[in-house]
Amino acid sequence: MTNINNKNYYFACANTCIGFVNLFNTIYNSKKIEKIYIIKGYDKAYILNKIAKKAEDKKYTIEYFLNPVEINCLNGIIINELKTAIINEDLYISISIKMLNYPVLFENIINLNDFYDEMLLTKQKNEIYDLIKKKNEYNKIAYKFLIAANELSEINIKLSNKYINQEKLNLSINRILYKYINEKHLNDYKNECIDKYIFINSVSATGLKELDTFENEAIKIFYISNEYFSGWQYTESIFEKFENINKIICPDVLNPAKIKAIYLKDQKILFIIKHKELNKIYEDRYNFINMERFIDKNFKKENKQKLRFIYKCYNSIIDEVIKYFLEIKNLNNSIENIYKFANKTDERNKYIESVIKKIFI
Repeated sequence: MTNINNKNYYFACANTCIGFVNLFNTIYNSKKIEKIYIIKGYDKAYILNKIAKKAEDKKYTIEYFLNPVEINCLNGIIINELKTAIINEDLYISISIKMLNYPVLFENIINLNDFYDEMLLTKQKNEIYDLIKKKNEYNKIAYKFLIAANELSEINIKLSNKYINQEKLNLSINRILYKYINEKHLNDYKNECIDKYIFINSVSATGLKELDTFENEAIKIFYISNEYFSGWQYTESIFEKFENINKIICPDVLNPAKIKAIYLKDQKILFIIKHKELNKIYEDRYNFINMERFIDKNFKKENKQKLRFIYKCYNSIIDEVIKYFLEIKNLNNSIENIYKFANKTDERNKYIESVIKKIFI
């Protein structure tokens, strides 16, 4: 089980309004990753945890990628000192095409499917198929709800657009640009700006989850409020203004076309859509951007009932999404238990130990 307070945790993929989105292809870098291990089979988190623990014991720097539905489970890790990635086969799909042009030096399959008792699995074939069928049905329903939630947010955005003072918003960003970003920063990357995309939030079986990954690292943090889903307009404007600066883009889990956060890694400056927590003590490194400053007060007056209805529907839909992902998690656990029962445990454990030894040679 993972500790999600670790500053090196991310989501490489997420369930969004356009389906399952995998960003590992923007994370993968053949100059930094020379070896890749792809894990096939069930109970992949077990071997990932063992490898991660070994790397931690050796004091290596690790990037951890969490399962977006079951955030206490790993989807993959990168061990920086070994230039090695160990990932689930789900993450591998997105980089396989990229690797045709930029291949890793060494690729290996960790195939846990070789260590199941086929006779035992065959006896439970119908149960497995039924569980998978039900899981696929719940996935489809959850995605439909995510589409509906996004539609509601889009309605709100269109309603608020004509009430936003774009000139005032741009002046706010220009002040930040003038204070924290100098000409040297802009010129350093003019012809080689490469943005990296990664998720820091997820709709999981236990609710909407957000990682503090970049907050732990940043020396300056700008919290952007999100009244009427207006925060996305601010992050989009920042993205355009900082076009020539290397940055990490964090798409929003609801709609990856929207930007949840932007992290300027070299400057260690984070812009993130997030509500201020009343019980938290904030240090000098925090600044707060109140989006209501840029929205005409008539917006709320003229659309009061409509806004109330949209928010009520939106929150109800997100609650339903979470319930479906909880059901999907439970179904996954049932399938995992069947495969665990069919494990040839001794053979499998010996194989896993040999794989771990190979990785750390």
